[in-house]
Amino acid sequence: MVDFIKRDKDDIYGKPVIGFLFKNQKFLMTLKIAVLALFLYAIYFGYTHTGKDNIFTWAVFWGIFWSLFMVVTLPTLGRVFCGICPHGFMGKYITKFGLKKTMPKWMQNRYIGILLLVIGWWAVNYMFPGLYRMPLVTAILFTVMTLLSFVIYFLYKDMSYCKYVCPIGTLTRAYSKLSFTWLGTYKSACNDCKTFECATACPYNLKPFTFDKRNSMTDCTLCMDCSAACEAVSFKTKKPSFSLFSKFQILKAEIWTFILILAAIPITMSFHHGIGRSNAAGDMIWSKTAEFFKGYVSFGPIDPVGLFAFLYAMLFTIVAALIGMFIASKILKKDFKNVFYDLGYSYAPLFILGSIAHSLETFFIKGYEKIVEGFAQGFGFSVDVASLANRGESWLHIFGLLKWVAIIWAMIILYKRMKLLDATKMRKIIAYPFAASLIILFLSVNMYRGYIIDTYGRASGGHGNHGGSAKVFQSVSRDKVTILQSGKDKKSCTTCGMGLAKFYKANHVATHDGITKQFCSMHCLVKEMEVKKTPLKDFQVVDVKSLKFTDAKIAFYVLGAKPKGVMTKSSKFAFASKEDADVFMKKYGGKIVSFDEAYKNATQDFKRRAHKTLKKASAEDVIYFSDKNPAAKKKKSYGGGHNHGGGRNYVPSKKMWPVFEDSSGKKNCIGDIGAELYLLDANLQTTKLTQSKEDGCKSVSFKMPHNGYYNLFYVDKSVKDDTLYSKTAKFEYLRFNHSNDAVYDNEKMSAHSVKEAPFDILRLREEGETFYHRLYSGENIRLKVLLNSKPVQGATLTLSTKTGWSKSVKTDKNGIAVFRLIQDYFPEWNKFDRRHKNEFLLTATYTQDAKGTHDDKEYEKIKYLSTYTSLYYPGDSSYKSYAYGLLAVTATAILSGFIIYWFRRRREKPFKEVRFNEKN
Repeated sequence: MVDFIKRDKDDIYGKPVIGFLFKNQKFLMTLKIAVLALFLYAIYFGYTHTGKDNIFTWAVFWGIFWSLFMVVTLPTLGRVFCGICPHGFMGKYITKFGLKKTMPKWMQNRYIGILLLVIGWWAVNYMFPGLYRMPLVTAILFTVMTLLSFVIYFLYKDMSYCKYVCPIGTLTRAYSKLSFTWLGTYKSACNDCKTFECATACPYNLKPFTFDKRNSMTDCTLCMDCSAACEAVSFKTKKPSFSLFSKFQILKAEIWTFILILAAIPITMSFHHGIGRSNAAGDMIWSKTAEFFKGYVSFGPIDPVGLFAFLYAMLFTIVAALIGMFIASKILKKDFKNVFYDLGYSYAPLFILGSIAHSLETFFIKGYEKIVEGFAQGFGFSVDVASLANRGESWLHIFGLLKWVAIIWAMIILYKRMKLLDATKMRKIIAYPFAASLIILFLSVNMYRGYIIDTYGRASGGHGNHGGSAKVFQSVSRDKVTILQSGKDKKSCTTCGMGLAKFYKANHVATHDGITKQFCSMHCLVKEMEVKKTPLKDFQVVDVKSLKFTDAKIAFYVLGAKPKGVMTKSSKFAFASKEDADVFMKKYGGKIVSFDEAYKNATQDFKRRAHKTLKKASAEDVIYFSDKNPAAKKKKSYGGGHNHGGGRNYVPSKKMWPVFEDSSGKKNCIGDIGAELYLLDANLQTTKLTQSKEDGCKSVSFKMPHNGYYNLFYVDKSVKDDTLYSKTAKFEYLRFNHSNDAVYDNEKMSAHSVKEAPFDILRLREEGETFYHRLYSGENIRLKVLLNSKPVQGATLTLSTKTGWSKSVKTDKNGIAVFRLIQDYFPEWNKFDRRHKNEFLLTATYTQDAKGTHDDKEYEKIKYLSTYTSLYYPGDSSYKSYAYGLLAVTATAILSGFIIYWFRRRREKPFKEVRFNEKN
């Protein structure tokens, strides 16, 4: 044991700050306890908050631990993630007091952990997309893994779980070879060592003083226990992946880790999520295989495209590696296994650098936002932050260069390792491209993915093809699409706005007043005529075989074929010739019909369901806006109406329903909006809107292209019993897309009205409001009531919450009234949701004596009525106690750890070797 040593310049332990972070045992113990507490709390939070609104559990496990922290640190600092891993931290103490048995030979198999990761995680993830991202499933997953690790730690010695069973144990050991750090010892001090404290202190029973000689850190997890036992231990910076340039003891499982992880993550991702987002997704072999087996097997909730994309990626990757290395071994005249495992280390950079590129880009686009807001949620605070970048920003492409760095790096490692083989230079040159077959496959997949996206375009709606190729049977490449209509939205369906290319094989064309209109399907064509009552003529349809437009009236339609229809239950595909229709029908089923028969079938999509006659609102009824259709069975979340999908340039919209409550308190919609509808947009421009054309409950929609407040107005006047009822309903919505160039213009963002609304309620802005402003319980809300654009005194303003609480006040001489938003949310403590939305309704009334006529009816007085709907969230006081409780528990755990550490240090007095110079 050495108490002091003069450290080299490249020794991290000798650096003032960074050395403290990696070597100081008190700091490391505090960090490990904090990570353990966070780990356990995130699992607990997953059990108590199982809904999608729980982003804290996601932020901890999938935002911080994986993929950001571990993926970024592995090729840079090495296995520092393992050094603070909660399983390893607890396992060290469990093993110390456990049975210390030797793990059976059959369990000393590193492929156990690899297969748990590749099959148990990634294969399941592709078959059941999003399963592991569910908070409850995440909590269960890590609970099971934690209990399994504790059992193995207790039974077996030498941290065997980390070496053989941990899903990321062998993975981190393999990829850490790319890092630029190295744990070793000072040979000068070790030569005279007789006590070997560094080996004794290692919970993995490793010998750090042999790492340099072996050119391998074996299973070292950088827990740094050895550095506390002896000062001769060093932690130096080296050239990245320097150990791969020399000989060392090969571990076969590491090579298979490189291959299987490459197949399971970047290759499968390119197949399933990259090419799968293109209009050519249905033509890929994995999609066609999935479609074939769907005819014989019921996959249920399994995504067959994801499953077969995973299997094909595995097949292509393994075959490319084996065949390439086999040919290389024959050229080099060397044993295949030796060549395969020696040169296989060149695969190391391919996955990890590509994942860093994806992880960093995701972090800047959405990860940072979700992590910050998730941690705030977990500790009982409310934080709204903007993303650090927007998708598509040019500077983000710098991360894409990391994939090319990975390819070049892999080629360099292959070159260096091939130099270690005993073969002629010419044989090495010839064998090199074959040995690099897997690297070339990785390069080819990335280039092919880019080619497919550029050539065929992205399919609208994201992962629209994940359910199988039938969903994109109608898709064709952009160069084969014929657009007959004109205008800026010419590539979108006239009726529904969906991309014409994605559903091109079902496209129809017709004219109205000499203007050509193109539709994604017969469904939209029929809707335009039967629902919107647009008189169309000159019908044309795409011939599925030639992809050219033909006269729809004489075309042969195949009705009810196997490929799914567009927005309809029965698919309808047309052909110019009966022979082509017969061939299609024999392959996909269905029957051949005429245009008129297909049209009649499409009208079935619009058959009205039997429903009760909608109640009519009386002159006295209070009208207000709701984002939920009272007649709809499926509920929508408040504020979600604008997320209608679409691509990067999609303009969000909002859909609202004017509603009223009858004497029983039941909410009713309006069957025909006779009032005038106005929109005051973010640029303070007023436009008149029209009601929707759908049957039943009428709604009003508006687009929100810019950041800012949008105010929707419903203005109605009617006379009853000598009284003119002047009613205004108002809905105010703040649209903000988290863009970096968004500017909060105080003038535009302040409360505004429109001249068309005679009686209106304005929510006055508080000082310092931003795009992230929210209303919370316990806060005051200031309101102003306007009559003919002037403040009115004495108006009665009533605030009502969803639970039935209400309070009324009178406006002052400035037309202002103030309410305190009450606590109106009282869940069980373990079900508290800080994002819970309390809806409230403001109703202002004012009566004025005035004579006049309206619609040829005389009145003696005017009764003004205005409504304003909004929502507020639970205040900080509602959930700060959770944060205080957690802080108290964390502080107690940390303090207990320090007490235990201090007690053990005082109790144990190990022998210390002291060296001194006798001459001095």
